[in-house]
Amino acid sequence: MSLSPELILVLAMLGLGKLLAITRRMPENTPEVLNTLVIWVLLPALVIRSVAGLSFHAELLVLILTPWLLAAINAALVLVLARVFNWSRALVGCLLLCVALGNTAFIGYPLIEATLGAQAVPYAVVYDQLGTFALLPTFGLAIVAIYSGGERPTATEIARRILLFPAFVALIVGLLPVAHPLWLDILISSLADLLVPLAIFAVGFQLKLIPAPGSALPVSIGLAIKMLLSPLIAFGIAHAVSADPMITAVNTLESAMPTMITAGALAISARMAPDVASALVGYGVLIAVFWVPFLGSFFS
Repeated sequence: MSLSPELILVLAMLGLGKLLAITRRMPENTPEVLNTLVIWVLLPALVIRSVAGLSFHAELLVLILTPWLLAAINAALVLVLARVFNWSRALVGCLLLCVALGNTAFIGYPLIEATLGAQAVPYAVVYDQLGTFALLPTFGLAIVAIYSGGERPTATEIARRILLFPAFVALIVGLLPVAHPLWLDILISSLADLLVPLAIFAVGFQLKLIPAPGSALPVSIGLAIKMLLSPLIAFGIAHAVSADPMITAVNTLESAMPTMITAGALAISARMAPDVASALVGYGVLIAVFWVPFLGSFFS
């Protein structure tokens, strides 16, 4: 399988981030600055662009519900393991966020097309837009609100943080039936295109080729849950309802995608185990380039 331009860009920005960190050509707070830009400007632009023209088809429910079911199952597993290994609240929050939210768009779309063909991409869009993407401003923000601070916030505080979070505001704006002038659509699209390169650069800048002390175990567990256990469960869900073979294949492969770059950026900006978040995103991308096509060979 040849690498798509999108995947080449991801790998290049990951490498450039690491290279500039090693050579100390940029300030140490570069990831913090870039993640702030991602969260407050680029992510809202991506949300507004992505929700335009969404449509629903009942037969695609398995693709929509699987990410939510996986988030619940994986969260329960992380909470059990947290008690076993006595993990900190910050680490638990990081893992809850990073094993629930997969990179089902920027990495997912090109890998699905390269593995299953162009006819599979619309199914990947449904999984991403109505499944994974909807988890970000709901489940994802709730996890950040609960685990990023020293004290557990009230339900009112959680709701306030979600409602005022830029991505959630952008979701509401994007769903409004209001036509945008052409110049605004061009601006929004241009900003959205910057999200992945800058976010993955920030991840590469912080990525440690040798895991930080104490992070090897949670990183390994997080990768196993996200990229091994999740696709097995997703395949079982689709098979149990006798889903169309193409839907089954897409459901399985999308569930095997690595941690969403934005989820890693959220964890890093909230100071929830940033070393673990960076490793889950960075190593996950490298693994996915080979792992997803291998899984796809079982459906060809």
